[in-house]
Amino acid sequence: MSSPEPGSIPSRWRELQGAGSWKGLLDPLDRDLRASIIAYGELAEATYDGFNSQRRSPHAGACFYGHADLLAAAGVSRAGYYSVTKFIYATSGFFLAPTTGTSVPDAFFVLPLPSLLEEPWCRESNWMGYVAVATDEGVAALGRRDIVVAWRGTVESLEWVNDLDFTPASAEPVLGPAAGDFDSAVVHHGFLSVYTSSDEDSKFNQQSARDQVSVTCFSF
Repeated sequence: MSSPEPGSIPSRWRELQGAGSWKGLLDPLDRDLRASIIAYGELAEATYDGFNSQRRSPHAGACFYGHADLLAAAGVSRAGYYSVTKFIYATSGFFLAPTTGTSVPDAFFVLPLPSLLEEPWCRESNWMGYVAVATDEGVAALGRRDIVVAWRGTVESLEWVNDLDFTPASAEPVLGPAAGDFDSAVVHHGFLSVYTSSDEDSKFNQQSARDQVSVTCFSF
C-alpha cells in the first residue's frame, strides 16, 4: 500500500506524535495520522525486506543493500524523505531457555551454515536495523528533522517463538539512572540480551546495539 499524500503533517506533527494522546484522532482515524502510521510501518518493514535470512548464503544475517539503497530497494514510498546514516548490529549471550533447552536468540538471528565453503561475513552478529534522519526534502514534508530508529523483530514463526521460555529480567540495564523509580519494571530476557550484548571478537559488535543507537542519535 502506498503512503497517502501528507496533507497537514508539517504543522501538526506534535499532535500526530502524541502530544495530545491522540484525542479525537482515532475514531474515525485522522487522515494525517493514518499517513504517518503507514509511513513508519514501511520504514519498519524495510528491516525485514532488507534482511538476508538464507543460511546457505555466506552473507546470512546481513543486509542485502547499502545505506543509500536500502529504503528505495525495500519499497519505502517516499525513500527520499530519509537518509540511512547507520546500520545497527546485534549479538547475544546464547543462553538456553530453562524450560525448553532452546537458544532464545535463535528467534532473532540467522547465522551462516557451518558447512559453507566460502568464508561468511560474520558468525557472531546480525544486522538488526538502522538509524535514518530526515533529508531536507523530508523536513519540508514532515515539519521537523525526524530521526527514525528501525529495529527488526524475530525471524521465526510466532508459534515457535511462543514455545520459548519468556523469562522476565530486571529492566535496570536499560533504564540507567531512572531505574530506582521503576524498580519493578521487567523486560523479556531474550530481547534484553540482544539489545545490550557486545562481543569483542565481532567487528560489528564492539559496542552493543543499544550503544550504537545512543552514540548515533546523540551525534545529530
